[in-house]
Amino acid sequence: MPRIKAFKGIRPAADKTLQVVVKPFDQFYTEPAKQILQNNPISFLHTIEPLIDNPFMRGSREELIFKKAKEFFEDFIDDKVLLSDDKEAIYIYRTLNKGQWQTGIWCITAIDDYLDNTLRKHEHTRADREKDLIEYLDNTGIDANPVLVTYSGTPALEKIIQDKVKETPLVDFFADEQQHQLWKIDDEETIKTMVSEFARLPESYIADGHHRAAAASLAGIQRRKNNLKHRGHEDYNFFSTLYFSFDQLIVFEFQRLVKDLNGLSELEFLYTLKKTFEITETNTPKPSSPHAFHLYLDKKWYELKIPVRLLEVKDPVAKLDVSILQHEILSPILGIEDPRRDKRIKFVGGPTPIEQIVALVDSGEMKLAFILYPTSIDELIAVADNGSVMPPKSTWFEPKLHCGLLIHKVE
Repeated sequence: MPRIKAFKGIRPAADKTLQVVVKPFDQFYTEPAKQILQNNPISFLHTIEPLIDNPFMRGSREELIFKKAKEFFEDFIDDKVLLSDDKEAIYIYRTLNKGQWQTGIWCITAIDDYLDNTLRKHEHTRADREKDLIEYLDNTGIDANPVLVTYSGTPALEKIIQDKVKETPLVDFFADEQQHQLWKIDDEETIKTMVSEFARLPESYIADGHHRAAAASLAGIQRRKNNLKHRGHEDYNFFSTLYFSFDQLIVFEFQRLVKDLNGLSELEFLYTLKKTFEITETNTPKPSSPHAFHLYLDKKWYELKIPVRLLEVKDPVAKLDVSILQHEILSPILGIEDPRRDKRIKFVGGPTPIEQIVALVDSGEMKLAFILYPTSIDELIAVADNGSVMPPKSTWFEPKLHCGLLIHKVE
């Protein structure tokens, strides 16, 4: 039973929203990120990875970053750049993304859901990444990047959502090729109904944000130990979450590009593939259904159909297309044993135009490309319910959420 809660959201002042919110950066010290930090004094990016430009500040780089980030956050509140809602609320978030509306419920979720596996996982987390996020949360108290969660939904929750989005949004803006809208639900009866509806569900599933969920949970456990007056309702017992029902998520695949044929000629490589797969030439770059790969090699497209015997296994991970590609082609034929570390393989995710992938192969930078069909929500659920983890780069979920739109403050 997912345990959700309303919270007093902190959000940008209406006339400052576009200046404050920022799309996520894979690496903060890219040139675009530096430009934002240098040119926009109220970008929320200042509270995530601020530029340290004072040579007289004392402490390690991490200590200085946390100190500066917290100062920016407090200044934004003092200067009314960020405003806190007076009452606890649950929020409805909607985005128009690639021509499709996606609507979700924004609330906070009990860390116990993560700890007892009510909130189910499908990825391993790294201790070093958890440590960084725990230190950031402990030092700043800023919980601004929600964990993306998917769930089955209920008719009652759907009605609440549909009724609410008929009203004028509290926030409505366009940024990074997406429309973003936010509504607030703060009447106690509706909140009570939503909490009880979530409590009826057997479980929910992390789509994106495993490290954030793990870090919030570990930080919360430590605070419980340190608080002799712990009661269970404190902010550290919860973390920011945005719930999208199964039908509201967009799932993209990650394509695999490889630099060479591991010493094989093109004819030898194709001949080896034919020992396992049914191969036909095609004019279509992307598979139209699961259990087939499309291969781009020497300016030709091929379809590789997965044999039924490879799909009849019980293990939900082994029967994934990404697993079959790894275990039947990438590892035994192309010699890519560890796709996380092998520099001969490149992953291209999300809605990257197929023309860009073709260009990488035609230029000679890469030798071939495998195009996959997206992993389904049902496959993800089967893996998570089995207590297993997905292979690396199995899914790209959208929407990708902007930072700074709605903040949960952990006192």
